[in-house]
Amino acid sequence: MIPSENRCSFPREPVNACGVRLLTMWRVRAGAEYRRVSARSRHDSQALLGQAGKNIVAVRTDAGEGVIVAKGRRHLLRRGSLLLFDFPSLEEYQTLGARWDFWWVELVAQEPLHLPTHQVWEVPMLKGENLRCEEVFSKLSAERIETRCLAAATWQALFFGWCDMINTARHANSRDETGVHLLLEALKREPSLPWTFEDMASASGMSPTAMRAACHKVLGKTPARIRNQLKLCHAYEHLRRGDLNVAEVAESLGFCDPFHFSKAFKKEFGYSPSAIQRHPTM
Repeated sequence: MIPSENRCSFPREPVNACGVRLLTMWRVRAGAEYRRVSARSRHDSQALLGQAGKNIVAVRTDAGEGVIVAKGRRHLLRRGSLLLFDFPSLEEYQTLGARWDFWWVELVAQEPLHLPTHQVWEVPMLKGENLRCEEVFSKLSAERIETRCLAAATWQALFFGWCDMINTARHANSRDETGVHLLLEALKREPSLPWTFEDMASASGMSPTAMRAACHKVLGKTPARIRNQLKLCHAYEHLRRGDLNVAEVAESLGFCDPFHFSKAFKKEFGYSPSAIQRHPTM
C-alpha cells in the first residue's frame, strides 16, 4: 500500500507576488558608440506608452559593460549586474568598451520592492535566463491577455529569484561578520588562553569550516593568524605600560620561551620587545 502523506508550506504572513507591473521592456545590444541622454530615453518610452518614462527601471546586463548616471552617481554595470533606479533621476547611459548587452524593463511597484534602488547588485546569470527574458519580450505585446499575464508572471519569477539570491548573500555576509566579531571579542577578553581551532569556532558560533571561510572573507586572514596578532598586540600593551618584563609576557601569553616570543614579536612589529621597554612611545 502507498502511505498517505499531507504536506503543507505556509509563509509567516500572506504573500502577494503581484506587486510589480510591467510597462515596457527593451532588448538593447549596444556598440562602442552607444550613448543616450535622459530626454531621448524618456521620449522613446513615452512614444510607445504614455505612462512610461516616470517609474522604476530595472537594468540587467548579460554581456559587456556600461555606465548609467542617475542622481549624479555613476553606476558601473557588467555581466551579472542588476540595477534599479527611478526613471526621473536618469541623466545618461552609455557603453564602456566594445559592447553592452542588457535588458531594460520599466515597471510600476505597487508594493515596496525587496531591493533598494540606486545600488548595483551582482547576481550570477541563471541557467536559461536569457531564454526566459526573450520569452517575456515576445509575449508582452501579445493580443491575448492571458499571454501578456504569463509574460508578466515569468518576469516576476526572474525578478524575485534575483532578489532572493541577493538577500541570501547579504544574510550570509551578515552572519560571517557577526561570527568574526564574536571571535575577536572572545580573543581580546582572554588572550592568555591556549585557544585551539575548535575553541575559536565555538566562540564564533560557527562550524570550524564556516569560521575559517568567514575569517578569510571578512579579514583576509586565517583564524590562527588573527589569534596570534591579537596576542602580540596584547603583549605590546603590557610592554608599553612596563607592568611585565619580556619573559613574563611570553609566559602569560603561552609562548614556549622568550626567544620564540621575541622572534614572533619582531616579525609582527619590526622591532624587538626590549625596544618597546626602552622606548614605550614607539
